[in-house]
Amino acid sequence: MPSAAPLRHTVTVAAASARYDILIGPGLVDDDAAWQGLPASAHGVIVSNTTVAPLYADRIAERLAARHRRVTRVVLPDGEAHKDWTTLNLIFDHLLAEGCDRRTVLYAMG
Repeated sequence: MPSAAPLRHTVTVAAASARYDILIGPGLVDDDAAWQGLPASAHGVIVSNTTVAPLYADRIAERLAARHRRVTRVVLPDGEAHKDWTTLNLIFDHLLAEGCDRRTVLYAMG
């Protein structure tokens, strides 16, 4: 019996300025097709938390290195209690310290 293909879903997001797809499913980090169509820029920033970053940030940074000259990370505390202005300011501080601009692409992993 042939093995089933991995279960993947595409969710289309309709924002005010654009429409884009979000891919959901196993194995996407290592799937070249999943990285097609991402915005190009000189700098990419991975925003994650202390639980998820150790699991995926290195692999994501490796994949993003082909798209950005520079990839940096900001790792935030995990949990609902940290979804506040203090944590948001950690992201702002990183963006300012790294000289990010409006062309910088942020990748959220959480």
